[in-house]
Amino acid sequence: MKGTNRFKRNWKKSLRIFFLAGMLGLAACSRGVILNKTCHAPQGAWSYKDPIVFECYVEDTTIEYDAIFSIKHRDDYRWSNAFFLITTVFPDMETRVDTLECLLANRSGKWIGHRYGKYHGIRFLYKQGIRFPQNGEYRFEVRHAMREDLYEILTVGMKISPH
Repeated sequence: MKGTNRFKRNWKKSLRIFFLAGMLGLAACSRGVILNKTCHAPQGAWSYKDPIVFECYVEDTTIEYDAIFSIKHRDDYRWSNAFFLITTVFPDMETRVDTLECLLANRSGKWIGHRYGKYHGIRFLYKQGIRFPQNGEYRFEVRHAMREDLYEILTVGMKISPH
């Protein structure tokens, strides 16, 4: 019995240490991340008129950031790519629009990215080594530019983290 109790105490102690190390690791990985959000596309059809909006607050304008754009789509998506218009609204309300083409399939038609059953997820480098010119609240409005309502795109995400 004494050996069993000692084993349980050591096991619980090991679990606590492992849990704390994991939490510290997660905190270190997310340090400096100013945006990490995934939004569901509108139910049914996603119209090009309906933006998906991301907001973040920038405090330090001296840090370089990378912006990652991600989407998850169904197997029955009709095209091998997708175009997005990303409007950045700066704290002083100035706007800038970028066009992002996301290649979703290779030349032979095979989906690129990770497969999750009948879904596919893929990430794209949207901007690398950017510096925000002003501190304050930034808004990113994402619209697709596919000329038809989209039924097959399920989620859109954006992550902005230090370079």
